[in-house]
Amino acid sequence: MITPALKRRFLLGVRLCLLPLLLAMLAGCGRREEHTPALILVRSGAKQIGLPGTESKDDLLIEIVGPLRRIGLSNQKRRYPVANVPIRIESIETDTGAVALTPEGKTDVAGTFRSKLRFGATIGDQYFRISCPDVDNVEPVIFYLICGIEVRGDNQQTMAGDETPEPIQVQIGGPENPQAGVPVFFKLVSDPTKARLTASRVLTNAKGIATTRLHTTKGFTGKHEILAEIGDREHSGMYQFRAIPITAMSLSWTKLAIQVLGGLALFIYGMTLMSDGLQLIAGNRLKNILQMFTGNRISAVLAGLGITALIQSSSATTVMVVGFVNAQLLNLTQAIGVIFGAAIGTTVTAQMVSFNLEVLAMPAICVGVIALLGAKKSNSRGIAYTILGFGLLFFGMMLMSDEMKLIADFPSFKAAFQHFDCTPKPGSGLPLIPVIGAVLVGTIMTMIVQSSSATVGLTIALAQSGLLNFYTAVPLILGDNIGTTITGLLASLNASRTAKQAAVAATIFKTLGVIIMIALFYVPWNGVPCFLHLIDLITAGDVFAEHPENIGRHLASAHTVFNVLNVLAFLPFIDFVAWLSRILVPGRANGKEDGSRICYLEQNLLNAPSAALDQSIIALIKMTTAAVDLSRDAVNAFVSKDTTVGDKLVKREGMIDQAQHDIMEYLVKLTRRNLREQQSAIIPVLMHCVNDVERIGDRAINIYDLINNLEATATDFSPRAMLEIKEIELNVSKCGQMLVDGISGNDYTLIDKVMTQCGEISQLCARFEHNHEVRLHSKDCSVENGVIYVELLANLDRISAHLLNLAERSRAILDHRMSFRSEEKGKA
Repeated sequence: MITPALKRRFLLGVRLCLLPLLLAMLAGCGRREEHTPALILVRSGAKQIGLPGTESKDDLLIEIVGPLRRIGLSNQKRRYPVANVPIRIESIETDTGAVALTPEGKTDVAGTFRSKLRFGATIGDQYFRISCPDVDNVEPVIFYLICGIEVRGDNQQTMAGDETPEPIQVQIGGPENPQAGVPVFFKLVSDPTKARLTASRVLTNAKGIATTRLHTTKGFTGKHEILAEIGDREHSGMYQFRAIPITAMSLSWTKLAIQVLGGLALFIYGMTLMSDGLQLIAGNRLKNILQMFTGNRISAVLAGLGITALIQSSSATTVMVVGFVNAQLLNLTQAIGVIFGAAIGTTVTAQMVSFNLEVLAMPAICVGVIALLGAKKSNSRGIAYTILGFGLLFFGMMLMSDEMKLIADFPSFKAAFQHFDCTPKPGSGLPLIPVIGAVLVGTIMTMIVQSSSATVGLTIALAQSGLLNFYTAVPLILGDNIGTTITGLLASLNASRTAKQAAVAATIFKTLGVIIMIALFYVPWNGVPCFLHLIDLITAGDVFAEHPENIGRHLASAHTVFNVLNVLAFLPFIDFVAWLSRILVPGRANGKEDGSRICYLEQNLLNAPSAALDQSIIALIKMTTAAVDLSRDAVNAFVSKDTTVGDKLVKREGMIDQAQHDIMEYLVKLTRRNLREQQSAIIPVLMHCVNDVERIGDRAINIYDLINNLEATATDFSPRAMLEIKEIELNVSKCGQMLVDGISGNDYTLIDKVMTQCGEISQLCARFEHNHEVRLHSKDCSVENGVIYVELLANLDRISAHLLNLAERSRAILDHRMSFRSEEKGKA
């Protein structure tokens, strides 16, 4: 139920979320009123080639921008577009007949003006001037067209090793005035392969056309640059033009797949190595961070942020949180707070990737390998893993980026990415269907890879190569944020109901945040979505320019700002997210919560060894408590000759055996992880302790089985013997409880008392056995009962011996805990 207090928290979160955005908008609006024309920029459409009398294929795109102005409080400066500025386009040589089809007009809201051009009748360069007739301080701009030439077969794409599907042709003069016999020189440049042209020097035919073809090389992906030089300087009267660049592209799917997928694999492996190394360096710090979970929601968010920044993966943190909830170390509200913090912490990887650190990749790999070969201690191995992982991460990023830059201009890839291109049309917002499509693509990609850091890195690489623009890349990153929650959902499939609710809460949080962000895409600011404009303001470079500046940093900033604003918006609303997750995941808890087992060891915590060891110690304490209780109940059943509880006692002993199997198997799995020396040393101690506890359970059943022997004698123990049995049982139970309290509370004093009392129990058993011999001689006890009594004392003495073993080994457990605490205090 949504209470008034809950509603107030939500409204507070919305205000916190929108406050920085509103402040930035106010600052931006004030700055926009001061814009005046200062510079004419020709964005595209100049230097086109065409035949006389034809229209240009591309529009001439002009942008009018104002003077350089400071952005906010930073030292960064930028020119802003100016709307409603008069534009004039005129031919400098009027006798050529070249004209602009829209010679005059005004810039639109984006500061741009478009016009088609018509080539004149004369062959050669045709010059135009662009001016702002009503603004004196703006210098005119001159550009030219190349008339009399047409190129066919430019920008062809073919498979590596094949010939271009169409011929490469240069036509001079046009159909009405073809220029025959003109030499055209085709030259292959900037091509390291063995590609070749069928003809290098060609004379134009009767239609004014010179033709050649290109044979590409197998295994080569990239561009083949060809220059067509027209005219022969040795013969006068021939036409001479500027060298015309022609491009042909070849694609090797095998090489592309190997490079991109291999780079992605290295990226993910490097990130995993970094995570493992940082966990080894952090040691027990993760466990100390978990102690913050008992605080308020702010501390839970900070804990999630800290853990994710350490292990470099929000998916791993979410899986860990699911494990903690399943192991009953966290409640649902605490878990949601940690998930909120993880959303911010995971952006650290994207921030690293957005910097151009590829130059450090190979040195880091070399240093990491050398350090790993010489590493002996866990700290050294952690540092080596971290450095090596850092190098592999950026080396993988470099492989992906380099390969995608080669295919950025391929028509097939451009067409593929245009299906979900989110670039807005002038005067309108982002197209909704492509935005939703891009979000879904990002979600599915991350669900497959199960790492948002990897898919965000891939998105940044695609954007830096030119295949994605800023408008499309941001929705992809939003989808990555939703897709990363699939790992937590998968981890919760066999977990408790509360653990499932925690995993669902992560999905709710990210999905609602993305929905709100999509809505903000349609709130304009300076002609672009307000969120995108905010990112452009706080990040160096103009991402909305024709050639976007620093787009990788912009995307990393978008990833971080989205998650920060999302957490601020939902932080006061954690209770609502928890309530909604309980609605979506109703029903009873599963079998792991019904008391059918003494302990349940969460497998997902194996990736956090310190937490896994703590969980194993807790399981050992539960198992010890169950064994001590079983021995007490077995003695009580013997004293009262109660045979009705036999099945229950046997079932409880079976649960102890199952706990032994589970803990031993868990510890064996833990040995396969990267452990510190102290962690590796404590595992054998825990294994011996588990075996001792299991023996206590066996001894308890042996005591219960003595009831049948006692009934067969048809006589009872003497009152004195009964008192002695009860006295030993009381001491054993007290000793077992002190042991449990000592391990739980890290109390060395209680452990020392257990060791002392176990010695006293052994002496007590020896004294009571002597008393029994006296009763036998005085015939106060039968020989048959005497045998049973001695066996009973032997079992109780053995239980005491097992408790002594546990006490001696538990000191090592306490030393393990205290050493980590001292180490962490020293680091602090």
